[in-house]
Order: sequence, then C-alpha cells, then structure tokens
Amino acid sequence: MPKSYLIHNATLIQHGHAHHLNQIDVLITDGIITDIGKGIKSDAILITGEEIFVSAGWVDLRCHLTDPGNEHKDTLTHLLDTARAGGFTKMVTLPNSEPVISDKSQVKYVLQSGENHLVDIRPTGILSSIDNQENLAELYDMHTAGAVAFTNGDHKVSNGLLKKALLYVKPFGGRIITHPSDKSLEHHGMVNESETTVHTGLKTSPSLAEYIQLKEHIEVAKYCDAPLHFSTISCKESVDIIRKAKKEGLQVTCDVAIANLSFTDKEVLNFDENFKLYPPLRTEEDRLALIQGVKDGTIDAICSNHAPQNIENKELEFDYADFGALTLQLLYAWYTRYLSLELELALFVNALTANANACIQENSSKIEVGSVANLTVFDAQATWVLDASSNKSLSKNSHQYDQTLKGKVIAVFNNNHTHLNK
Repeated sequence: MPKSYLIHNATLIQHGHAHHLNQIDVLITDGIITDIGKGIKSDAILITGEEIFVSAGWVDLRCHLTDPGNEHKDTLTHLLDTARAGGFTKMVTLPNSEPVISDKSQVKYVLQSGENHLVDIRPTGILSSIDNQENLAELYDMHTAGAVAFTNGDHKVSNGLLKKALLYVKPFGGRIITHPSDKSLEHHGMVNESETTVHTGLKTSPSLAEYIQLKEHIEVAKYCDAPLHFSTISCKESVDIIRKAKKEGLQVTCDVAIANLSFTDKEVLNFDENFKLYPPLRTEEDRLALIQGVKDGTIDAICSNHAPQNIENKELEFDYADFGALTLQLLYAWYTRYLSLELELALFVNALTANANACIQENSSKIEVGSVANLTVFDAQATWVLDASSNKSLSKNSHQYDQTLKGKVIAVFNNNHTHLNK
C-alpha cells in the first residue's frame, strides 16, 4: 500500500510560487508530491495544527563536527537526527573533527555516515595543510570526493593563504568560506568588547577584529575576481562593508548565526556559560544592523552555528568553559520568540532555503506536483520542551534546556523519508 501524508490548511512560503502565502493542502504519496490545492480529500495521515506553514526543506550552512574524535559530544547519526528534528533537510558541516577533514577518505566517511538518512549532509574540507598553515590542503581531491566547500572554520586564514585558495579552486568551481577575525586583535577574548562587558573582568574581543580582516579578505577576493563566502558575521560594520561590496558587484555572500540575531552581550552578565559563543554576542546596535542586513539582502542566509559540548567542557566557570551551544532544534522557536516582530517569516524562510542553497551553488527543492517531497512543516502556536525526551543531541548545552518553547517543527520530508515530531 502506498504511504500518504496530507498537509492540511498550511500557509505555503516560497518566493515566486503561485501559492506563496496562501493556505493550501499538500498531498505526498511515497515521497512524491501528488496534489496541491484546497480541500483535498484523502485517507492519508493528516498533518495539521493551529497555525502551520510549509516551505522547501531548510538548509543549515554551519554546524560543528564532533565525529570522528569527539563522539562523546555527538555522533554523526545524532547530529543528523538533531538537524531533522529542527526542520533541516540539508546541513553543511565544518571540518573541525579530530582529525580534521583533510583528505578524500575523510570526506567520504562523513558522506557515508549520512547515507539513507532524511538529512543530506554536505561536508566541508579544511583549507590549510596540517603540516603548514600557509599551504593548501588537498582541495581538489576533497572536491572530487564530495566536499561542498573549504574552510578553516573559526581559525585564521591569512591573506596569502586566501589568495592561493581562491585562485586554486577557480578552475573547478570550488567554494571558499572564511570567518573573518584578526587573531592578534581578538587576543583570546571570550566576550564582546563593549561598555556592557568591560566591568565583568572577562577577556574581551572587539568587533574591530572581525571587520578589519573582512575588509582585507574582500580586497583579496576582488583582486582574484573570485567568489567568497563569509560565515557568521556579527557586527554592524561587517554588514555595512558587505553591503558596499555587493553594490560594487563583487561576488561575496555571507551568513549570520541565529544567536547573534536573537541575543546581545547583556546575556553574559549572568555568566551563563551557554552564552559563551563564537563569534561573541555583540551590542543591540549590532543585532539590529544584522536584522536589517537580512531584510535588505546584504546577509544571504541564517545558520545555526550548532556546537555540542559535553558537561565536562561546558558546565564550568565562564572563563574555562568551551565556546558553543545547541541551536539546531531551537532555530524556529528563537525566531518565534525573538525575531517574529522584526523580521518577516517569508524572509526568514528564504534565508534558510533558496538563499542558503545559493551560497553553496545548489538549488532549493520545488513545491510542485511530481516533485520529490523536500519539505519542512512548522506550527507557530505549538509548544514543546527541550528535554531528555525531545533533545536528539548527546549534549545538552543550552540555556533553555527544560524550558517551554513556542514554535515547533512538526514534520520534515526528504529522500522518501518522513519524520513527525511528536
């Protein structure tokens, strides 16, 4: 018997679609969209809610990888399950495992770990050679093995290394991703440098460290006439610089972490180690500038920056705790609580679908009859609790653990798999 699901009375969100922002039904049979319209009659399993929406499957552009090497924090299977529960059908992983993803066999390991899962995994490879940080890793081999891009994650990328990388990957269409930060200015800071944090006694990191290197990296990309993606920008000046670069026609794209859209550096005043994040939370002025950047298209995508950390690494004094928090399952709930009055839902979804895909040179799924169902269904009114029963990660480093949240992903479709969040 064919297995069918009927998404009932959901507002469809997909720019350019004939039913964009209209309430419709979507019938899915054996993983294929078989009908779209109003009042569809079927014996299918019903998916409905108080205020539900349906969009193309969500894409996360930045997720920390703890397998291999740190499987006690999260295995790849747990990571994929966490992404699925959060509404994502595709995720880009950083190469920061132990050992780092530096050759084709390691790229294949990540890809094979995601086979037959609902979520499509897109591994990145390390940019620098392990032996010499100013030499390139085996970029072409990793590209042919399936690496979607190359990055040093949170670690430095000198202008010289970036120039080599941009020119090297041009012939085969490789993509370079950097997080801009001058480490000599950052100086091992734990929180943003601002009037808010200056009295905490914590080491600080100025936004200057980010935007001064971002300027330099843009100049390198301009010189090479090559595309460059900036990951997790966090301050007003970065938004202004990228906005100007785009107006000049340069091939730059960027994303922002959901935490930097939702919170400010005031959160660190309670010394909650779950707000020890990288990049750090900045000022309210920065937060509002980031939101405006999403609104006007300067910022292309919103990412999770999901970073599982086990108790031994996280439940410590703020100074000694590792950076990072769980965010994959919380992204939509945070939008609902912190961003829904400032950022239109359609723009939020576009930053997780079409725009995010474009940053890695891929296309979003289509919501049309005959297409494979790659969909995320979410309910603005549904409540849930992130706890031991719902949390899909092996770690639990979140300031909202055991709290009631509003805004829930209720169903995800991809690869002829269906997941319903109970």
